[in-house]
Amino acid sequence: MKGCFGCVAVIVVILVIAVVGLGIIFLSTNIFGDLELKPVSFTKNDGYSAQQKLFEVALRQSGRSSRRDALTITEAEANAFLSRHLEQSGLPLSPIVVRFVKGEVLAQGQTAFRNLLKGPPFAQIAPYLSTKRLDEPVWVTVRGQIKIEGTGNSRHGSVEVTQFALGKQSLGSILLLVLMGPSGGGLLQWPVPAVVEQVRVGEGQLSITTR
Repeated sequence: MKGCFGCVAVIVVILVIAVVGLGIIFLSTNIFGDLELKPVSFTKNDGYSAQQKLFEVALRQSGRSSRRDALTITEAEANAFLSRHLEQSGLPLSPIVVRFVKGEVLAQGQTAFRNLLKGPPFAQIAPYLSTKRLDEPVWVTVRGQIKIEGTGNSRHGSVEVTQFALGKQSLGSILLLVLMGPSGGGLLQWPVPAVVEQVRVGEGQLSITTR
C-alpha cells in the first residue's frame, strides 16, 4: 500500500506541475518576449578546433592516442561547433549563445514553440494549437552544472539545471523536464566515453580531463 501511495503521490505532483506549467505557458505573454543577447564572436577555425579536440577524446578512448593533457574548449569554439550541430538535437536553437560562467554553462537560443512541447500532456495539446502559435519563436534560457556519472561503458554526462526561462518568464527547472521529457530532448543527458574522467567549467572555457 505504501508503494502504491508513493506512486500516486508522484503522479499527483507531476500533474500539479503540468497544470501550473500550462497556465504559465499559455497565459503568460512574457514567454514570447525578446531578449537582448550579446553574441559570442567565432570563426570557422574555432569550429574546426572544437571538432579536433572532440576527435582527440575519441582517439584516446580507442587507445590510438597516448596524450593525457586536459583539453580546453573556449566559448568561441563551443559556439562555433554548436551553431552547426545543435540542429540534430531534440531542441534546435538558432541563433544560440553559450557562455561558461562561475562553474556553470549558460545557453540561450531561439526555437519554434512547437519544439518545446515534447512531453505529456504538452505533446497531446500541441495538435489543438494553431500553426501560427506553434511556429512562433521563443527564446530559451537554460543554465546548469555539468556532471559526469556512471561507471565503465555506462558513463553519461548530464546538466543539473539551476535556471530555466522562456522569453522573459522565469520558470522552475523541473518544468523543463516536464516539457521536454527526462532527457531534455537529448540536451540534458548524453553518453560519455569511458576515458573521460571530468568536465570542469571555468570562466570562459571548459576543460575535459581524461584517464
